Amino acid sequence: MITGGEEEVVGQILRLFAEESGTRGNWETHWQEVKERVYPSTADFISKYETAGTKRNQAVYDSTAGTALNRFSAILDSLLTPRNQTWQRVISSVDELNKNREVRLYYEDVTRILFRQRYATIANFAAQNHMFNKSLGAFGSAVQYIDKSAGQPGLRYKTCHLGEVYFMENHQGIIDQIIRHFKFTGRQALQMWGDKLPEIVKNKAEQKQGDEFEFLHYVGPRHDVDPERADFKGMPIVSHYISMLGNAHIEEGGYNTMPYIPSRYEQGPNEKYGRGPAMDVLPTIKTVNEIKKTYLKQGHRAIDPVILVHDDGILDT
Repeated sequence: MITGGEEEVVGQILRLFAEESGTRGNWETHWQEVKERVYPSTADFISKYETAGTKRNQAVYDSTAGTALNRFSAILDSLLTPRNQTWQRVISSVDELNKNREVRLYYEDVTRILFRQRYATIANFAAQNHMFNKSLGAFGSAVQYIDKSAGQPGLRYKTCHLGEVYFMENHQGIIDQIIRHFKFTGRQALQMWGDKLPEIVKNKAEQKQGDEFEFLHYVGPRHDVDPERADFKGMPIVSHYISMLGNAHIEEGGYNTMPYIPSRYEQGPNEKYGRGPAMDVLPTIKTVNEIKKTYLKQGHRAIDPVILVHDDGILDT
């Protein structure tokens, strides 16, 4: 539970981040192997932040696994979230109210509004949902962040790279705390927080708006909810943004529901991150890649053999 003044909050979140990032090395090594052979276009797990535009498919000799991952995502999209259907409905939690015609009409209107907002151009749900499904199939875990749109009224969906998000479970195995470690350019940070930025970050961002800065976003249960308040102090989910430069608190906020939506394909005992289909068949994927690599070498040598001349004059290939 994150409590106390700003300095205490910063210290607690930084310690929690250090603990979580220091205990999942096995996961990141495993995810990196899958990334290199199944989902190479996504970001690195070991170096965290690669230079944009670098080639990422050097380890792929057979593209079967990558093609299967795209099909996996498309199948999930068509079965669970088909764009031409209303795949989710809002109803009352009280069964008797659902029998009332006016109540049903009201909830039908709410459902239509929800889908109109979800599939609005600014929301970008369809593209982000595809990336969400691919992360789930490749790594067994995926996270989507739902925020209000900054450009116009509505929602904005963003699938976060698994390498920058850390899960924490409560006693029932429910993910109730999340820390996201991410980068913003100076321009993005100024757009997001403006004068709320620490002076050291604000000055550097104003001088070089293309420079990148690291931040933490913590969300979790609020211990001091005041139901009488209409601002974030009355919301059950607390939000804290921290600047890694200067270890400074930027902003406190809140949510009525968890803004990060985590999903786990299959959980092993005593594990809080999921395991996906690609992880199950990784040995076969690696074997197929090595076979293809050997086959290509054999073909090259057959077409363009290397001729060796020994001291005794005997030719060899």
